[in-house]
Parts: sequence; C-alpha cells; structure tokens
Amino acid sequence: MSGIKRTRSIDADGIAEYEKALEICERMLAFKMDPVQESNIYRKIGDNCLGIFIENNDLQSCDRAIQAYKKALVAYTRESYPYLRARTMKSLGFAYMNFSDLFDRKECLKQAVSAWQEALTIFSRSIYPLDYASLQDELCIAYRKLAELEEGMANSQQAIEAGKDALNVYNSKDHPRAFARAMANLGSAYLTRAQIANRPLDRADDCRQAIASYQEALMVYKLDRFPEEFALIKNNLAIAYLALSDALEGGGGERRGEDRAIDVREGEGREVEEKEGEERVIEDEEAERREVEGGEVEGGEARIELCNQSIQACREALLIRTVENMPLAYAATQNNLGSALLALAEEVESLVNCDLALEAFGKALAVYKSRQNPTLHTATLNNLGSAYLLRAQVLDRSDNCLKAIRAAQEALSISSQESSPGGYAESQRILWLSYLTLGETECRAESCLLALEACQKRLAVYSAKDQPWDFASCQKELAITYSMLAEAEDSVEAKAEDCRRGAQAAIEALAFFTEREHPHEHAEAQLLLWSAYSALAEVEDKVENCRLAIDACRAAIRIYEGHSPAEHADAHKSLGYSFITLAEAVDKADNCRRAIDAYSVAMEYYTADLAPGEHAEILRDLAYAYITISEVEDREKWGRKALRAYKKASRIFEALSLELEAENDPESAEMRKCAERCRRSMESCKGILKASRRTGSRASTAGKQGSG
Repeated sequence: MSGIKRTRSIDADGIAEYEKALEICERMLAFKMDPVQESNIYRKIGDNCLGIFIENNDLQSCDRAIQAYKKALVAYTRESYPYLRARTMKSLGFAYMNFSDLFDRKECLKQAVSAWQEALTIFSRSIYPLDYASLQDELCIAYRKLAELEEGMANSQQAIEAGKDALNVYNSKDHPRAFARAMANLGSAYLTRAQIANRPLDRADDCRQAIASYQEALMVYKLDRFPEEFALIKNNLAIAYLALSDALEGGGGERRGEDRAIDVREGEGREVEEKEGEERVIEDEEAERREVEGGEVEGGEARIELCNQSIQACREALLIRTVENMPLAYAATQNNLGSALLALAEEVESLVNCDLALEAFGKALAVYKSRQNPTLHTATLNNLGSAYLLRAQVLDRSDNCLKAIRAAQEALSISSQESSPGGYAESQRILWLSYLTLGETECRAESCLLALEACQKRLAVYSAKDQPWDFASCQKELAITYSMLAEAEDSVEAKAEDCRRGAQAAIEALAFFTEREHPHEHAEAQLLLWSAYSALAEVEDKVENCRLAIDACRAAIRIYEGHSPAEHADAHKSLGYSFITLAEAVDKADNCRRAIDAYSVAMEYYTADLAPGEHAEILRDLAYAYITISEVEDREKWGRKALRAYKKASRIFEALSLELEAENDPESAEMRKCAERCRRSMESCKGILKASRRTGSRASTAGKQGSG
C-alpha cells in the first residue's frame, strides 16, 4: 500500500521499538562520520519519529521527523545521490501530510505537494513505476485536501489528474490493493470537485464518476477480506449518492460548503450580446437541466432511488463500524445515514423518515460529545437543526423551530467563524430560517430582526470573489428577510428603508446570477427584486417603483417561458398585481387590460380542475381588475364580468372549505373567509351595476326630454 497510514490504536510495543531505534541513531551522531553517513542516520531518525507519531499522534515527534529529513537532504544532492534524495523527499512529504491534520493544514499540504513533486523528477514512470504511482496517489489526496481550503476547482482537477496517473500504473490484477486504494482516492477527488462545481450537469457527472470509482474499489475491498476498507468505501458511496441526488435537484450554494453528509474518507470530518444569442444559452441551460433531471417526475423518482441507495450503503457500513470498535467512524456513518433519511423525507414528505434521521443524528452526537470532536460535533448539531426545521413544516411548527434554534446555538458555542467558517455559516443559516419560519405565525417583527441578524452574520463569512455562489445565495436570503421585515414595520420610513435594502440585496445577487450563466437563479433574484419594488411602491414613488417591479417580473417571465410552467404562471400573477397597482396611478384602462392579460395567462396553468385554490385566487384578482377598469369605461360590461368572476371564486372556495373540513384541516376556516369576502364583493358589484343602470336610465330620460 502506498503512503503511510495511521494505525487505529496505540501499539505500546511498537512505540518502544521506535524509541529504542531512535536512541541508537542519536548515539551514533556523536561519532565522527562523513556527511552522507550522517544523512543516512538523520533519515533513519526521521523514519522512527514519524513511526512514533503515527502510533500516538504526538505533534513533537512529527516535527522532529520533518527536521531530521531536512538535515538528511543536506548531503543528498540531486547530482550525487538522486535516489536517496527522492526517497527522503517522499518521506518528508508523508511527514508534512500527517502534520497537516494537526497544525497549519494549508501550509503543510503545500509543503507535502512540493516535496512529492520534486521526488517525481527522479521517480519517473519509466524507471520507477511503483514509486511514481505511489507518489501520484498521495498527490491525489493532498490536492483534494487543498481543494477544500483554496482554489477548489484547480486543486480538485490536479487531484483527479494525479489519481488517473497512479491508475495508469496500478491494475486490479497485478496490484489489487494499491489499485483499490487509488480508485477510492480518485472517487474522493471527483466527489470534492462535484461539491465545488456550479453547473448541475458538472456536479452530476462528477458524482457519477465518483460512484463508478468507489464501485471499482469495492471489487477488491470485499466485506469478508477487507471489512474496514469495505465500510469506508460504503460510507463514501453514501455521500456520493446523496450528492448526486442533490445535483439532480439542481441544488446550489446552499448545498456546497454545508454538506449534511460527513466525509470520513481518511478519518477527518468535512464541513461547484444579442438577445437571440442569450435565448439560445438559456435553452441550452434548460436542456442541461432536463438532461440532469430526466424530467420532473423521472427526476423525482431518481432522487428517491439515490436516497435509498445512500441509506443502504450506510447500513452496510454500519455492519462493520460499531460504536464499540470504531466510534468516530460509526458516528460519521450514523450522521450520513441521518442525512440520507432527511433527504428522503424532503422528497416524500415522510415524518417517519425525519424522525429516523433525528435518531441517527442523536447516535452520532452521543459519540462526538464524549470524544470532544468539535468539528464533527458542530456538523451533526447543524444536521439536527435541519431535521427539526423539516419537521416544523408538518408538525408543531413553533416547538420544532425552537429545537432547531437550540441546536444551532449549541453548534455556535462549540465552533467559531475562525475555526470552522463553513459550520458557522450553516449554523447561522439554520437560525435564519428558524426565525423566519417563526415570524410567519408569531412575533413577526422580533423574529424577522433575529433572522436578519443571523443572515448578516452568515453573509460575513463569504466574499463575492472567493465564494461567489454562496455570497449571491445569501444576498437572496437577505432580500427575502428584508421583504418580510418590511411587512412588519409600523412606520412608512422604516418600511421604505427595508424595501430599498431588499432591492439592493437582490441586485447584489444578480451580479453573480446572470441570465446567461445561471438563468433559474437569475429569475428567482428578479422576482425578489419585484417583491422589493412592489412593496416600495406602496409607500413612495408609486409609478417609478411599479415600473421597476414590472421590468424585474418580465425578466423572470422571459426565462420561465416554455420551460417552467408553474413559475411562469406565478410570475404572471405577480405581473398582474403590478399592473393593477400602476393602474391606480396612471393609464388606468391600459394597465388594467395588461393586468387582465397577465392573470389570463396564469389561469391557463392554474385550471379549476387541477388547481382549484389557485384558480379561485386568480379569479378574485381578475375580478378586482374588472372593477378597476369599470371606473373609466363601460361600467356595466366590466361590472358583470367582475360579478361572474367573484361568483365562480366563491363557489370554489366554499367547496374547498367543505372538503378540508371533512379532513379536519384547519385551512378550511381560511377558505370560508375567502368565500365570504367574495360574497361581499359580489354585493358591491351588484351595487355598482344598479348604480350604472340608474345612471343610464336618467341619461336616457334626460335625452328624451331634451328631444321633446
């Protein structure tokens, strides 16, 4: 097996042997000898110190190994002793790699890469094929770890290339274990790149490559022969299946950097011009989305299957990883099992799977609390918070939101922004969403302010330059928060300020989520901009802000046209609202007609048979547009249209109320209120029609008298 791996338990006899050999080497240094002999002893000292470190994790021993190897290199020049220099460089790289787990991770990984790259100038594939392959395999690991710290795409690409170079030498027949290890490392490199990539198709492709690599490794790592390696690969497969499920859903920034799964690939925790041309790009993006998802229904079925595969892989890993013999590995796989169950619960809306996820996270937490592992403890607490948030959608909203808040606050008491920026940001996201959810039903103003505070703290973790997707996604969340806060403000000035800040946040998001590169995220940000300008129009500059809202809404509609029918219909409902608001200030008849056209498009999707509730709501909005236009032309004609629309809406709301009441659904009361409001509006319409007839009758009488 290439590289040096830590043993899983401290071997007292092994440490004693290393210490005895170390003592002999240090005594020999007291004798006079030539530089090469001295370098030989320093190299042996380095090997023994590294052996002690691997046994007991002693930081000082690893540092001594590094210093000893450096002294050995003084006499091992490239010109005189190329082989010995390359061998020592290889060992120095191992020392830095091990040191990186405990101290100055980024710098130590870079030093390891540098040492191995120099060794490769001597250990060429043609002369030293096995040394070459071993070094490439280690480089695959080092670059993958570096990708998690900086220059993610570039370093993950380097990791993949190094893994492939190793596999150009290793094969399953001649070097089965080295082949399996290199395949596993290559799979992890693909998975890292998948978690960094922006485009769903790229993420899905890399996930599939990771899965294929892990499955190749399992051809060697059979359960009966290599149980621990079998369990590790099954754990990684679970992560890859879950990542692919997320990619099929088109997951974005919320997913990357905040993966619910904990990756223990190597025992550590882990916290992607002309209008005509633009349209072609959007079509290509949509074709890509369809290719990734395989259609909405098929995509949903595929995600469910991947969640089930992830669950099965975790359960197979847990056959080996028990709390007694491998507690940290057991906890990581329990966490991954919880993540897979939670993802399945999101797909099929199952409270049972959500509760099973909570149980799995609880088992992981029991280990992390006793083992004092802050990184993994924090990650699992965040996962626990996500599970409570999902539970809050279907049961005991307030209670589960408060549990999510407590989990996130406990995570924040363990890790800071400096020690774990990804975990800190995820904790703040859970706080943000919990407070926002609470604000929908209670203490709206206070909850929105707490949500805003959490969102701003999360935003402080990201920069537009280094984490553009996360930064832009957080700006969208900020826009949502300001929109909700504006609705809770008492003063006109405070509401206007919230709306302006919400609009600015949406504009910041649009700077990265461009129409060409990220059309769906761009459309979402445009609708957030519409929301901010629409609310602002209620308190100042109605005409100007309505027109800005209309422009934003039309930009979203252009993207949804022909691709996303539900979103396209919703955007037309929003457009209708803006035109009605604008009609109250200018060009009443023209803007009412535009509103009527927009609502009519929405009704083509939200039909009375397929979506009765939404259909009734649009009928009610359409009726209001008819009433508004009746103020300036043909009052009786538009009044009759309004009366018919309100009547249809009232009947639908009443029928829905009865259906929901039979199911003991509390929403039935809201449907009754909607029906009653429509009936009151019908009475108003009848009054308008009577007044119109009286006015017409008087005008007719006056005309006859005049002619007489």
